[in-house]
Amino acid sequence: MCNCGLSRRLKVTCIHFNGLQHVDLMVCSCVPAAVQLLWMGYFPCAPLGPTLAVSLQLLSLVRQLFMRMPPNTSAWCESFEAYLAGMGYKVDTKEGIRKRFGNAYHWYCILEISLDEHIQQQLQKSISPPSDIPLADASSSHYSPDSDVFSSKMRPSQYLQQRCPLCFGGHNWQSNNSQQSPSDVDAIVCIDACFTQKRRSGQPDDPVNPTATVFLSPEDIQAMECEVDGLQKSKSANQRRSGQASKRNHGDEGDVFEEGMRITTSVLKGCNDSFTAADERRQKASTQFFSDTGVMALLCRHDRVIHLANMTSAGEKQHYALALIRSLFGHLPSNFRVGLLYDIGCQLEQSCRKWGFLKSFLPRISFAISVFHAFGHQWACQLIYHPRKREGFGLSDGEGCECFWSSIKGLIPSLRVSGYHQRLFVIDFQVHHLDMKSLNGLGQWLLCHWNHCQEKKASASKGLRRCGVDIPTLQAEWDAQIAAQTKPTPRHTSKSVENIVLQVMETQKSLEIYEAKLVVLEQDLLHGVPDMINLNIQITECRKKVMNFKQALQRQRSTLGLNGPADLARIQNSSYLQLRMHALAIKKCIRDRLRQRKFELERLERSYWHTVSEQRLQYHTEASVKRREPGIVKLASSYNILCLQMVGLIHKGKAPQGSIAPLLIPRDSLFKLDVDDDIWQDVGLGDDADGVLPAWLADDKVRSGIRSLLELRRCEEEERHLLKEKQALVLWFSEQWACMQRAMEDADDDLAYELNCRLSKLAGLCLMWQKQLSDFPGAAYENWGLSNEDLHSMVQVPHLMCVDADDGERLDGFESEGEGEDDTVLDDELLYVAEEFALADEYHQHNDMSLAELSWGDEMDSDLLDMDPPSSPSKRACR
Repeated sequence: MCNCGLSRRLKVTCIHFNGLQHVDLMVCSCVPAAVQLLWMGYFPCAPLGPTLAVSLQLLSLVRQLFMRMPPNTSAWCESFEAYLAGMGYKVDTKEGIRKRFGNAYHWYCILEISLDEHIQQQLQKSISPPSDIPLADASSSHYSPDSDVFSSKMRPSQYLQQRCPLCFGGHNWQSNNSQQSPSDVDAIVCIDACFTQKRRSGQPDDPVNPTATVFLSPEDIQAMECEVDGLQKSKSANQRRSGQASKRNHGDEGDVFEEGMRITTSVLKGCNDSFTAADERRQKASTQFFSDTGVMALLCRHDRVIHLANMTSAGEKQHYALALIRSLFGHLPSNFRVGLLYDIGCQLEQSCRKWGFLKSFLPRISFAISVFHAFGHQWACQLIYHPRKREGFGLSDGEGCECFWSSIKGLIPSLRVSGYHQRLFVIDFQVHHLDMKSLNGLGQWLLCHWNHCQEKKASASKGLRRCGVDIPTLQAEWDAQIAAQTKPTPRHTSKSVENIVLQVMETQKSLEIYEAKLVVLEQDLLHGVPDMINLNIQITECRKKVMNFKQALQRQRSTLGLNGPADLARIQNSSYLQLRMHALAIKKCIRDRLRQRKFELERLERSYWHTVSEQRLQYHTEASVKRREPGIVKLASSYNILCLQMVGLIHKGKAPQGSIAPLLIPRDSLFKLDVDDDIWQDVGLGDDADGVLPAWLADDKVRSGIRSLLELRRCEEEERHLLKEKQALVLWFSEQWACMQRAMEDADDDLAYELNCRLSKLAGLCLMWQKQLSDFPGAAYENWGLSNEDLHSMVQVPHLMCVDADDGERLDGFESEGEGEDDTVLDDELLYVAEEFALADEYHQHNDMSLAELSWGDEMDSDLLDMDPPSSPSKRACR
């Protein structure tokens, strides 16, 4: 009881698991209600005059629950009010507890995050890295273009080390460079955008949440957008002055390699057209009703979020990806190399080299395309940018973003109608939760990928032995294949000539038909017919048609070039060449149809729609995909028939000398569109089909051997990555442990309690990782810095460290989030929640004012749609 004389009585309703109770408090500025309620184990709905307080244990339970299901405060409050009513308790107010409970829950989560951030700041003060390895500044998660303080640092920043210990942990990443291939990279990241995470226009402004975020600031994104616009305008002006643009517009340059690129301009144009057509509908519908059109993510190869960017424009504008990349390099040493996987990585590299984007970082970036979207690229592009063919990427596939989008799909309905800052806040919470789940399974991830790598390596070695061709020969054939299939296409190439020849043949055939018809009509005119007026009209129209076709034929023949007439005569006199041209045209059409089908299937795989109109669109897309499949099959059958006819002509000796029959398209693998499928190879259909084909194209053993050689080398790269990442994990643990021990020396009682809790969890993580990595090479001789006895003595609940061997099914990276979760996984999570409750009870028994220490990674998102802040609607529409 305070003696200030300014006390007043405040009645507060306190709710907990077993019911609710009314408490009368004497409050004043000396002893505010919030402090008294926290002493009692409750969290208030308001800081000064709360009328409702919620048990800390109940709030913790809701927090854990909402991280594992779509957050819905309204449904929870209605259910809990019904639960209380069943025990004889009734809420007095008309509106119930929804708003007040939501407000208490939101600020409880804010306080938990603030507590963890305070602990992290204290730990930062205790960091003592080796004197010759300075750390990058971790005070900000974003790169500042005005301050290049990171460029001279020798190791990744603390921010990146916390984001992913495997990629950026430890201080000896540079010492491993001598053991790596020159093409290896130090870390692999992927970028992708999700357009289902939208926010509708017209939502009121909401207050900023005082917590850290993985999102780039709008100022950073806007600065990059302005930089992109400025560089493009400057370069365009220089080109106009030099006359380069005029030459390009008139086609004087032809198909060439742009500076620094390994594929030609025609290939890049084909890739761009493919993805532009697939993205056309989404761009038209993105900004009409939505203020925020999506989220772009930058993840490491372990599916851990590094940065996110909120998107406000239609489509995947390049400045979002460039801002993410620049922010990443702002936390890296000046000689740190990064492998970047992006759906349109070829287009991004072209833009960077053409316009000068990321000029200081570009030499340290190795671009590649994600495996899932490789089908949309031209074959020459896949030869250079596919991660299974590009050196340095191991077995990374670039699909970590897809797993992340799947894990947060439950947030889509509520975030569509949320405030701007609340949307970022909720996604940040989910990211922290996923971080903890991923942290627990890093050891299992390494082991599963190591086993998977060994299986593929054994299969590749077996394939090399089976092909019977030595490795130097295979390497020479692979180099020859790249050189042949990526070389610039000269003007009037076989492709353009064949297209014009086909047009000429069709025009000439039509001309012959109308000339024959004109002869018949003129004969009728000579012999006389009853209806002479109608006959004269027909003759006039037919002569006009003949004249038009002659003019068209003359124009088409003039575009054939030097060898065009000879090619035309040769094809007209050869049934085999005519069949070959038709077969090649059909095969190209099949490839285009398969690409289109893949893009439509991607829409279905990413469909997290809930409204009736969007469900109808999904059903329409499914029906369209199924409706087009028979057409694709029919085209494949037509192509196979032409191939069989060509085989017959070869056997009869009616084909050019040295002709090779093209490969049939098997029905069972028609829709796979894999990078090594025969659908990409035009064996027997090109100009070289009349001569001796190179071994990389015609020899099945060489082709199989090349695939096995590339797979073997990717497996060897993956081994180097995994061994390095395992060592980084050990060093990261040792540094974290030493940092906490140093922080304990000067810590007060409250901070010491929090640090003890973190030491206990870190010791439990170490024991879990040691068990998961027990079968990993060199695990028996690894020095973690502490003995198992010391680690077990630090763990407060030892039985929680038991890990089922089958738990790796969910952590191996080969299944999407939410798939394949068995009962043992759920039991582990429930036991982890039970440990947090036990720690909270123990701390409250000491009558300490600070809250129970709970895990950073298990922070949960709040449903602010039903809370007091004026930025959120009071009622949820369509819920």
